[in-house]
Amino acid sequence: MKKLAFTFILLVFLLTACQVNNPNSITLEEVLSSFEEQQLSLRKSKVKKEHIFGMKLNRVSPSSYELDGKKILVYIYDSSDERDQGLEDWREKTASMDTVGYKVYDVNNVMLFYVFEQELNSEIDSKLQNVVNGLSR
Repeated sequence: MKKLAFTFILLVFLLTACQVNNPNSITLEEVLSSFEEQQLSLRKSKVKKEHIFGMKLNRVSPSSYELDGKKILVYIYDSSDERDQGLEDWREKTASMDTVGYKVYDVNNVMLFYVFEQELNSEIDSKLQNVVNGLSR
């Protein structure tokens, strides 16, 4: 019995030790820090899973925030390939829908949706682009 337990623990250890961590992966904390650096104040908000902006994309649910009353959705993936699949998932799910105005920003494993509804404020767009640029490695 002890030998079986030891073998199981060793197997788990080996499997977790062999996983490759992407050194370019960005965390949610880093994203939020980048917003602070640009003096953009985010407020945590809730989003309904069935709402078009808030659905799972490539099996990832977003973190939802508000910026001056506009929705910011942050998707954190394990890799840029998974992020690209998330964007493709978005395109497939919304191909026949009429959506309000939004802009997608992406960098490494992160995808941000800024839902501005009618008109994109160029100053906010510039600051959001700086947020993304600040996350580039």
